[in-house]
Amino acid sequence: MTDLFTSPVLLVEQPRRYFIDESEYHVHDPQGRPLAHVGELNLNAGRRVLRFVAKDTSNFRRTLQVRAPDGRPLLIIDKQFGFVTPRTLINLPDGRPIGRIDQEFTLLKPKFRLLDAHERPIGEITGDFTGWDFVINDGHGTEVGRVTKRFAGLASELLTEADRYAVEFRFQLPDPLRTLVVASGIALDAVLREGK
Repeated sequence: MTDLFTSPVLLVEQPRRYFIDESEYHVHDPQGRPLAHVGELNLNAGRRVLRFVAKDTSNFRRTLQVRAPDGRPLLIIDKQFGFVTPRTLINLPDGRPIGRIDQEFTLLKPKFRLLDAHERPIGEITGDFTGWDFVINDGHGTEVGRVTKRFAGLASELLTEADRYAVEFRFQLPDPLRTLVVASGIALDAVLREGK
């Protein structure tokens, strides 16, 4: 049986939202079986009001909890406050660090470094000019996966701010690289799209 950490393809989907600035995702396998639900933590009334008044909340901090279908916490994805190159911490539910996904400053194509818990580089993510298709390489430059933005349809995209991503693995990866790649479909959206 596959789960979030063994499925060769993860489909990450935002539910349709209308004028709501709260991060939420559903993760399925290619057959549509739910693998995880992702919801935002610590979003109190004050933060909701601030997001409602702000025109662009893309620099705001977002702390997301990844839960298994049975509700068991699996990961915490913590996109830090940042103007140009935010860092995203990936932790276990008890707070122990797994690694980071750090955005690098580039002019044309988005690029991210994957770091382990000791801040050693173990890979990178490079996007295309549109920022919708990403190649994930390990520390030796070998392609180990891809994240591709999948469209829900033009009307849905324009009206609801819903995004879909496919995270594809070339082969089974060791940890912490595997967990960072699993988190990348959510982290990339949180950094590049949420709040804009």
